[in-house]
Amino acid sequence: MAAEKREDDRALLWMFNNDKSNDRQPDMTGPGRINKRVLKGLVDAYREHGDGENLKLRCAAWEKEGKNGSYIFVTIEPDLPRENVPEKKVEDDIPF
Repeated sequence: MAAEKREDDRALLWMFNNDKSNDRQPDMTGPGRINKRVLKGLVDAYREHGDGENLKLRCAAWEKEGKNGSYIFVTIEPDLPRENVPEKKVEDDIPF
């Protein structure tokens, strides 16, 4: 596994091609890791932003090459409302 040193602020997954023997098996499988602080953050986010059944998540994936071949590195984090995002100012007087 190409376990790179990363900040423990997301759930991390490493997905490798799976040698399938039938069509019902997954195309990719792999290990994952979640820090207890991140797990607590997910529970807190569910309590604050969940709809009673689900918490929306954001996922990101990168195709990587490792010493054991290619894999996909995935991060998962809560999809929380963005706060303090500066709004783009629209100028009333456009000089043209």
